[in-house]
Amino acid sequence: MILRLLTGMALLWPLGQALGQPEPAYDFRVLEGDQRQVLWNVLISQSRQLDQLRAKRLAKALGSTDALQQHLAKLREDYRDALGRFPKKTPLNAQVTGRLDGGSYRVEKVLFESLPNHHVTALLYLPAKGSGPWPGVLFACGHSANGKAHRAYQTACALLAQNGFVVLSYDPISQGERTQQPKARRYGTTTHTLLNHGSRLVGRSVVWYSAWDGVRAIDYLLSRPEVDRSRPIGMTGTSGGGTQTTFLMALDDRIGPAAPSCYTMQRTDKFTGKSGPSDGCQHLACEGLHGIDHIDYTLMRFPRPTQILAATEDFFEIDSTRETVCDARAVFAALGQADHFGYHEAEAKHGMHVGHRQEATRWMLQWLYGEPFSVTEPSNIKLFSDAELQVTESGQVFREFENEADIAAINLRLAKRLARKREPLWKGDRAKALAKVRELIGLPETRAKATIRRGDRFQNDWAQVDKLVFQQHDGMPVPALLFRPPNHGNRRLDVVIISDGRGMKRVAESTLVREFLNEKTAVVTVDLRGFGETRDAGSNAKYQSHSHRTANVATHIGRPLLGQRVGDLLSVVDFLEGIGSDRVGGIRLVGIHAAAPVALHAAFLDDRIQQTILQQSPVNSWVDDVVAKPLRSDMVDHVVPGALRWYDLSDLEFALKDRLWK
Repeated sequence: MILRLLTGMALLWPLGQALGQPEPAYDFRVLEGDQRQVLWNVLISQSRQLDQLRAKRLAKALGSTDALQQHLAKLREDYRDALGRFPKKTPLNAQVTGRLDGGSYRVEKVLFESLPNHHVTALLYLPAKGSGPWPGVLFACGHSANGKAHRAYQTACALLAQNGFVVLSYDPISQGERTQQPKARRYGTTTHTLLNHGSRLVGRSVVWYSAWDGVRAIDYLLSRPEVDRSRPIGMTGTSGGGTQTTFLMALDDRIGPAAPSCYTMQRTDKFTGKSGPSDGCQHLACEGLHGIDHIDYTLMRFPRPTQILAATEDFFEIDSTRETVCDARAVFAALGQADHFGYHEAEAKHGMHVGHRQEATRWMLQWLYGEPFSVTEPSNIKLFSDAELQVTESGQVFREFENEADIAAINLRLAKRLARKREPLWKGDRAKALAKVRELIGLPETRAKATIRRGDRFQNDWAQVDKLVFQQHDGMPVPALLFRPPNHGNRRLDVVIISDGRGMKRVAESTLVREFLNEKTAVVTVDLRGFGETRDAGSNAKYQSHSHRTANVATHIGRPLLGQRVGDLLSVVDFLEGIGSDRVGGIRLVGIHAAAPVALHAAFLDDRIQQTILQQSPVNSWVDDVVAKPLRSDMVDHVVPGALRWYDLSDLEFALKDRLWK
């Protein structure tokens, strides 16, 4: 079978050698000008279009009370579907490991398990005297390396305690005493992004894990006798803590008054703003597709009171925040609860500064005590060092507990369980498997045909070369080169399609094309979106993926990059089929490097591709190469949210059988 899988092709060893042998210089560039922003611009345009649809739906819903209530209910339903189901609650196994006296408040060091052997380190702030019960407040920390020990967060919690609240402040994932993957090149919130890849594949996310930590933190708070269970729990936090507050306040009905700080703005504005798409903890797949923007988490929790805290000098652009809060004002007013929404703007930079600390405390007093008075923060609040606030003896849960399960380990266990659960799909109706794969990668069964633009033609001593552009319906140009043997006379030719994640110029300038090209075989080499000529300008290196920004927007709109690239590749197949069987014979495919997983999907979904070779693929199994290896760079291109609930790449390979060679 494998002696000559492709007509006129040598064995695999010559294929590997060919890439290193340069051809004479020719102008193989197809697109004009610098196209490193084109993919980004196309994705942002689609995100804006979804924003416009969202705005139209809300405007229509505001026409009647019933329609508006139905709209909010649909937002809640879509959010819960996007987030995913939570497991059954397990014992917290909570313990207090130490106590501190702050003079005007008290602190207890708390340890509990949000999942079995997955420990959360926290601080419980109590009023200086008495036993309560007092209202409880959950405080979510922002992206500080030392988590709950950050001085601004200590001060915020102490101020709340001084004003009669029991406050639980807990270390987020990868911060404070909860370092995940200690061998990572960067500590802290970078691993939010790296851990998100495997989390998304198993149908979860770092948003999911953070929200579950918050749910269990509320469970602990309510277990304390000092907390008044007859009243709702308040919640606040800034930056990454504002993110956590936003996601959790719309999820857990036990949260009453909430005050997210330095987070709320229009999502697409955030993508295109100063910081761009940020850490993995800030992104939930398909938010844009479902019409969920930052402010919608406030809307869907109506009528519970929400105060948006903003800063005029924030990198979360203030003009966008001012615009988006208008939606909340309109909804709360239309439903007769205008006073349940508040907006506070401080002349300050990003962070939980004194203005936000005072306003968050005032908001909690208003709704949990009925005291609408202003709050002034004392200048002499006692604070503690990181060492003094340490909950564990070692200062890190991964050192403290031999059996500590971080997110990567939890994801891997789940991935292995899912392998057994998805077996029926692959033993049953093939049509169902095809439909599910299409759904997950965001590829519609009926695709709009690309418009073909023909460019220059030139001939060398071994080929006639045509430059082509596949103009996709979403505005993305996909450049390609068609190589035909000299003097082909428009006779019937088999065609080999080659896509290399490192660009078609690399292919064209090697001898690889000549390994396939002969009197019976033509070659098309193509730059799928984000490869080669349209390789994106790139993301901040901290995210360890060149495609971080494009992949996040693609997932936001419900069209993972992998699926979009499959569509690009199948457009080439459509083009060849359109030429007619009298001139095009068999269609074969070669996927190299980052294009290999794309080629695998294309071959599985389209029987017109007769044979496929995958070479140098960075990912052969999502379980083994992504979930089990969370520190690998440049994996975001290959992530399909929820895919491992239904298939791994090995399932596609098995389904292809004799049509595939690796």
